Amino acid sequence: MSTQMITGTMDDYDDNKDMCPICKTDRYLSPDLKFLVNPECYHKICENCVDRIFSLGPAQCPYKHCDKILRKNKFKTQVFDDVAVEKEVDIRKRVFNVFNKTLEDFNDNLEEYNKYLEDVEEIVYNLDHGIDVEKTEEKLRTYEELNKQLILNNLERSKQAMENFSQRQQFEKDMKLKKKLLERQIEEEERFNKEWAKKEIVNRLSAAAAGTAGGDTNDVIEGVRNTVKLKKSSARRKLEELNLVLKNNPYFANTNMAGAGGAHPRSSIPYTPFNGDRDLHQRFALQEDKYSDPLVQELEKRSDYTASGFRSDYVYERVLTEAFMGLGCVISEERA
Repeated sequence: MSTQMITGTMDDYDDNKDMCPICKTDRYLSPDLKFLVNPECYHKICENCVDRIFSLGPAQCPYKHCDKILRKNKFKTQVFDDVAVEKEVDIRKRVFNVFNKTLEDFNDNLEEYNKYLEDVEEIVYNLDHGIDVEKTEEKLRTYEELNKQLILNNLERSKQAMENFSQRQQFEKDMKLKKKLLERQIEEEERFNKEWAKKEIVNRLSAAAAGTAGGDTNDVIEGVRNTVKLKKSSARRKLEELNLVLKNNPYFANTNMAGAGGAHPRSSIPYTPFNGDRDLHQRFALQEDKYSDPLVQELEKRSDYTASGFRSDYVYERVLTEAFMGLGCVISEERA
């Protein structure tokens, strides 16, 4: 079966991303047009062309100078508009499924863990940019063979963490819905009690004026108010109980899983202070016309920046704020 060969590179088709470079069908005439890519080469092909070219079996990619043999079952829907992003995301998924160690696997040794992450990023970069691909693929396969059990354990732990996260999200969603319904019920009951109180006060004062009942006006109003206070709704009691449940929520108490060992000790969780952004008084004084930055001065002359509210003093103030952040931060106080 002969296929049409498409000349040019991917950059030649960036100007018309909504057109299939093979059959020239575009989304303007076919709104339901879907593009598929194959992880072998990531050349964009519409769904109709994939069915037409690859239904009878593996075939060569129709792009010129691409000698990849593609199979129909390998094609997938393009998620990102940029094919380069699509490729990198797929590579990262594949690499991270193999190199899936966490900080706990290094006994909380942050230096070793960071070195491990650098090695993983180098593998991703090489595969993404076509640098020493064979050597990098061999390194990936070797590591997978030598660490099969560890990889499976980490995948299971990751799966368990995702299940816990899903349960937590569902729990929060259910509790928020229940809380909203109770708050709405309380609002309705309070509105009803206010209307009842108004009518009851009028009725008692009318009865007092007619002589059928006695009592001072203030005493009547106070008596009605006390009666309303005693009518503490069941919805309000349920809301208080719900708030107590949320406060003691087990999903919040154990958000970081450490396998069968339970949660991380608090001391091992990285702590990020507020960097002094709670300071009421700045630790610097902004000096007008004392700073010289060629880029900022150039932007001050451009109407497209000044028209949108660009001011140089905002830039200098932010830079100085970030430079002085953290000087007054005491971690023990921030933890408290």
